[in-house]
Amino acid sequence: MLQGTGTRIDNWDDLRYLLAVHKTGSMSAAARLLTTNPATVSRRLARLAETLGYELFHKTPEGWVASDAIALLLESVKSFEGEIDSFLNSAASQSGELRGTIAIGVPGSLANGVLGPRIGELVAQHPGVQLSLHAQTYRETLGENDLIISPLRPQQGRLIVRPIGKVRANVYTMPETPRDGAWIGLLRDFDTHEPMQQALSLMGGRPPSVRLETMHDVAGAIRLTRLPGLTLRIDASHSPEMTLYDPSNPDIETPLYLCYHETRRHDPLLQAVIDWVSDAFAKVDAI
Repeated sequence: MLQGTGTRIDNWDDLRYLLAVHKTGSMSAAARLLTTNPATVSRRLARLAETLGYELFHKTPEGWVASDAIALLLESVKSFEGEIDSFLNSAASQSGELRGTIAIGVPGSLANGVLGPRIGELVAQHPGVQLSLHAQTYRETLGENDLIISPLRPQQGRLIVRPIGKVRANVYTMPETPRDGAWIGLLRDFDTHEPMQQALSLMGGRPPSVRLETMHDVAGAIRLTRLPGLTLRIDASHSPEMTLYDPSNPDIETPLYLCYHETRRHDPLLQAVIDWVSDAFAKVDAI
């Protein structure tokens, strides 16, 4: 443990750097988020660590992960940020027009098939609102997003979580696809998830010949390579010639959850975007 220099944090701005690294998992990404450079991020964290007397993060293959010693501090900082955002957006809305940027973490298939076609409606209703869509699938934390849509239900953090729909996945193929065992699946990290488990079973336990990060990517690869692959019904619906590899194999249905920090429950900007997202999902026949 580091030897702390006192019980006060004199440089409150250092907490922004702490939160940015926690959100993004890397010094360089945190620097981009704060429009600075990695050296400044590192220097600010070193000063904060010296003040607190704790190592703030430890390096893992997935990036920088916060130490348990600062878990309560991080939760307080996240709550403070949410309260400030809500206050500022509420004050700005008094003029009668919502303005600001909302970042949404959402699977690429849903960004393209559900939200994308209805962005015009949001712009028409709230021309001052800007969206930043981040293609993310299996995620349990907000990270740098204001809200996420995920097939995983978060179990930690002060998040408001509500069901928003279901997605249906199966192995799809093209009419002339050879059935020689080659197929396209997701990265090994996803092998334990139910859609990949069913796909592996359907394909006789053979691992994928090609692995991609998202089912949206798989759908594109099916069209290009003519190999069968695991994708979502909503992606397959964009290609009428794409059909089920085995029509007798039932779809895997996975619930989707919309999640955001509880301190943003009264944020008019975020709530307007949540209403738009909810309406977009309600109007989709089959995902």
